Amino acid sequence: MAGVLLLAQLIAVGVAAALMVRSAADGAYELAAEKVRLRLDAVAEELELRTDWDAGGLSNLAVPLLADLSARFPDPLTIVDALGQPLLVARPNGEVDGPEAAEGLPSDLAASLVLGVIVTSRDNGWMVAPVYDDVGFLSGGVVIQPLDASLNLELAPARTALVRALATSGLVVLVLALLLASVFTLGLVRPLRAMTRLVGAIGQGDYARRLDATRQDELGHLAGSINEMAAQVRESIDQLQATDRIRRELVANVGHDLRTPLASFLGRVEEADRMLREGRVQEAEEYLENARKQAHYLKALVDDLFELSVLDSPRPRLRIEPIPIAEIVQDACDQFRADLKLRGVGLAVDVAPGIPLVEGDGVRLLRLLGNLLSNAARHTPDGGVISVEAQRVDEGVRVRVTDTGPGLAEETMANLFERYYRGTDARTRQGGGTGLGLAISKAVAAAHGGDLAAANRPIGGAVFTLTLPFRPPALK
Repeated sequence: MAGVLLLAQLIAVGVAAALMVRSAADGAYELAAEKVRLRLDAVAEELELRTDWDAGGLSNLAVPLLADLSARFPDPLTIVDALGQPLLVARPNGEVDGPEAAEGLPSDLAASLVLGVIVTSRDNGWMVAPVYDDVGFLSGGVVIQPLDASLNLELAPARTALVRALATSGLVVLVLALLLASVFTLGLVRPLRAMTRLVGAIGQGDYARRLDATRQDELGHLAGSINEMAAQVRESIDQLQATDRIRRELVANVGHDLRTPLASFLGRVEEADRMLREGRVQEAEEYLENARKQAHYLKALVDDLFELSVLDSPRPRLRIEPIPIAEIVQDACDQFRADLKLRGVGLAVDVAPGIPLVEGDGVRLLRLLGNLLSNAARHTPDGGVISVEAQRVDEGVRVRVTDTGPGLAEETMANLFERYYRGTDARTRQGGGTGLGLAISKAVAAAHGGDLAAANRPIGGAVFTLTLPFRPPALK
């Protein structure tokens, strides 16, 4: 990555340097050409002063003057007349040739001389300056052709300075490019390496690690997406672990909870069989009746275990539908009204009018209220009273089931909703059941986003308070 960035930067700098060099070369050429023009103008003035115009003028220059002309430029100097025809050629090595040695003179040389200024042809590589006689008439001119050596001589210092500047600039640019590439690469590679390490840690089972997603660029958005992925993976793993835990607990509970009643059931069946073989029919029938009751208990226990395992899952499956809470309360009370009447236990039902429908699983809510009424019926003495109240509170419904039994001991309330808990007080030791009713009721309330709590009445007895929202959290 750093190499690619460095190469891109160097290419950009190289293009910029090429454009700069080209612009500098054009400027240097113009400056060098101006210097050559000044020198050529000085030569033309010297010719005007040192030429013997009475003794042939430009066609008969003195030898010392020709020697001086040869030393002025590294290119040949051609002396021409006013019509642009060559008169002689003074070469840098001191030789002076006749007009036949002149080659490649421009055809419009005479027109250039008439202009009265120094004319330069960059394309054709020549420069000409007019020369006037002692009375001011155009007498001819002096031509430099070619211009290469003269211009190169003037450009040599500028080229040396330009090379040094380019070398220094190139070194500085290279160092800056390396620094910028390093900084940019570190800023890009460091977050990517952190993301790579996080993904590797997730693969190794570390689902709690997160990236810093405070940056507002693409890397910050990518870090946020990886954090969300890690959270989703963690949630999925937790659900799988919870499901596996529930499965293992279910297997363990079934094995533990069924061992004792199943052994009792088998023992009664074996005793009945032995008694039948001995002809003790009446006693055998009694053992078979006990075995039948034990079988019903086993079935109820298995049903409760499966129900509790479903409700203990992270997302229990509920059959959600609009439920009129008043009808659910009345149906639950109707299940116990006749039996309570036989015992002389009063059942008072008070449902506030205008309670909105509750969205929930009607079957499970009916079972919850049935468990509360069954618990109250078991612990309410004959002649006592059970009260059921339902009213709207805040954003939900509150249902209270109150009895006039012995109440709850302090140590009992801490574990009341645990599986199989029966406590040590008289209230919890009485009655049958599987010991899972209140645990199932608590789980049903939690599955609906509600709560089930127990407390003692100031005047005696226990009160169970069920609170349900109108809509379970999963549907909000």
